[in-house]
Amino acid sequence: MQYLKSLRTLILYCCDSLVSLPRSLKLLTKLEHLVINCCDKINLEMEAEEEEDNDLQLNLKTLLLVDLHSVTDLPRLLLQGSSSTLQQLQICWCPNLSVLPAWVLNLTSLHKLEIVRCIKLSALPEGIERLTNLRELTIHRCPELSKRYRENAGKDWHKIAHIQKIVIKD
Repeated sequence: MQYLKSLRTLILYCCDSLVSLPRSLKLLTKLEHLVINCCDKINLEMEAEEEEDNDLQLNLKTLLLVDLHSVTDLPRLLLQGSSSTLQQLQICWCPNLSVLPAWVLNLTSLHKLEIVRCIKLSALPEGIERLTNLRELTIHRCPELSKRYRENAGKDWHKIAHIQKIVIKD
C-alpha cells in the first residue's frame, strides 16, 4: 500500500478470503471513494494498534458497504478518520447490522445516507436531527426503519423531517 499513496478509489469486490481491512489503509491519505462489496468474511472493525492509530486521518468522500453478511457494526476507526469529509454513506444488504452507532452523528459533512435491505436495523441514531448537512435519506426494504420513519405516520418522522429528500420504500 505504501506505493499507492495517490490512489483515490479502492473497490474490494468478491474477496472471499479477506477477513479484515489492511492496517496499511492509513497510508492512503488521498483515498476518496471506498467500496466493499460481497466480501463474505470481512470484519470491518479496525482496532487501533497504537496510540497514533487513534488519529487516523483519511479523506473519504464516499463509502459503500454492499452485500456484507458478516458485518454487525460500522467501521468506527475508518469513518471517524473521515468524519469531516465523508459526504455519502451507502449501506446495502447487511442483514446482520442491527444498529447505527451514536458516533455516526460525528459525520458532519454527510449529505446522503442510503440504507437498503438491512432487515435487523430498527432505528437511526438518537440525535439524527443534528446532521444538518444531510440532504438525502433513502430507506429501502428495511421493515422496521420504514415503519418508524414513515412520513407523517412513523413515531420518529419528526426527527428526519428537516431532510430535503426522503425516500422510504418497503
